Amino acid sequence: MRCSKCGREAIVKIRYAGISLCKEHFMEFIERKVKREIREQVRFQRDDRVLIAISGGKDSMLTLYFMHKIFGRWKDFEMLAVTVDEGIGDFRKKCAEVARDYAKQLGIEHRTITFKEYIGITTDDVARVDKELKPCTYCGVFRRKVLNTYAKEVGAKYLILGLNLDDIAQSVIMNVTRGDVARLARLAPHRKVKSGFIPRILPLRSVLEEEVRLFVNLAQIPYYPGRCPYAPLAVRDLYREFLNNLEKRDPAVKFSILNFLDEIKPLVEEKYVKELRPCKICGEPTTGEICKACQLKMRYEKLSKEGLSH
Repeated sequence: MRCSKCGREAIVKIRYAGISLCKEHFMEFIERKVKREIREQVRFQRDDRVLIAISGGKDSMLTLYFMHKIFGRWKDFEMLAVTVDEGIGDFRKKCAEVARDYAKQLGIEHRTITFKEYIGITTDDVARVDKELKPCTYCGVFRRKVLNTYAKEVGAKYLILGLNLDDIAQSVIMNVTRGDVARLARLAPHRKVKSGFIPRILPLRSVLEEEVRLFVNLAQIPYYPGRCPYAPLAVRDLYREFLNNLEKRDPAVKFSILNFLDEIKPLVEEKYVKELRPCKICGEPTTGEICKACQLKMRYEKLSKEGLSH
């Protein structure tokens, strides 16, 4: 197998594009994708401050790598990195060490913040108390709240997330099968600035997970390979398997889903994206009177009291 660009020995076949690439041209191919995504999602200013959420996994480490490579020489452009420790045994502590060390290597300020610090409870607490809702339900909602709160605290104009194309395609199909058009309309990236809400930017939005894995290995970017122990409980794994099987027959299916989202989003945003108001309990932006994070916390507290009374 020869590289379609230069004729040298290829290391990967890009089935959806009908090309084979050597190491050099594969890395250029991915970098062009990332630069195009950033350019289409946002116009950074030289004096912007951005917050990059890094878990220590391959996707967020690659996101940090590209943000540093593309914008690291911009004078007055400030990049901060943050890792959220959800309180899942020692899992995130190990991830956070990798994230902290790589951020330090790149000269980017890094901090680890915790659910315990910002919410008052951990994911392990939730898993012990609530036997009906999966811990991932709490975790996703709490993480979004904590990141938005911290981004405002540090004065970030944008929040950079390491979601790849597989993540986006799974989210789209999950919301379609649930009939949740409102959530579909709210998917990142966010181009409209709303009071109290920091817009999310997704540099890896058109990069497949397998491409992320190959790139970080070729570039020798450090990352923590472990998986969250609660991940097998999440319904997302079913959608991941479904799309991966579908991709074997149609290599471009995940890109088709992304194109579908881009086509439909402006139409559904007009109807389903509502004005935000401060949550009556915590003050974070929400479409209702009480944000989802506070609702879940109240549920946890109620279940905890009921458990103690039995």
